Amino acid sequence: MKKIILLASLVIGVAPVFAQTSVGIIGGYNVNSIFPKSKHEMPDHEITSRSGWRAGLVADKRLWKKFYLQPQLLLNEKGYNTNFSTNVAPAYTTGKFKTRLLYLELQANLLFKQQIGKGKLFVGAGPYIARGIGGLEKSDVQAYDQNGVRQRTTYYTAIVYRNKRPDYSYGNVLHVKPYDVGFNFLAGYELKNGLFFNVNYSRELNNRGYTKGFESKNTYFGLTAGYFLKRFS
Repeated sequence: MKKIILLASLVIGVAPVFAQTSVGIIGGYNVNSIFPKSKHEMPDHEITSRSGWRAGLVADKRLWKKFYLQPQLLLNEKGYNTNFSTNVAPAYTTGKFKTRLLYLELQANLLFKQQIGKGKLFVGAGPYIARGIGGLEKSDVQAYDQNGVRQRTTYYTAIVYRNKRPDYSYGNVLHVKPYDVGFNFLAGYELKNGLFFNVNYSRELNNRGYTKGFESKNTYFGLTAGYFLKRFS
């Protein structure tokens, strides 16, 4: 965690010192899920997408001609939903887990910009590293007995980030690996006044979970808007 904060401080904090480096704010909406969308570790569990958000700081530095380096330091909310059902006589149970994962994320995107009209069209890609800093899982469960009487229960599970799964369980806790390392792709348009908009796709490369042979990787499609407070061409 300390390494990410230090690296982020160097990239975002020191970047404005260099000549012709644009700095600004950025935010966006995510459609999150995990990849692959296969059955969960337990039967009768189906993964579905859920919404999230991200917000933070952005810098933009021309490297050579039409190529730019654009680091971003973000708070990024990822996650997924899990629908499940069990049919064990004489009862029937159905419900949904809503898993929210909050990361501090550093991106380093390489962009190509082309003048189109009064603004610039850009495409790019780059790696990212993120560290989990919070999260929560909400569970809504509905159970029906043989007479059709419904009993509804809602409970919450805290997200705890650690490198290795503990040998024991305690309380309502879900353990997740702390680091999310992956790749980001984006395309958008930058206006002359400093506003910019883009779409992006992000995919984790390492495995979020602990189970061997079962891949669980964060992924999302996003819509982004930003504004350069200090802008250079």
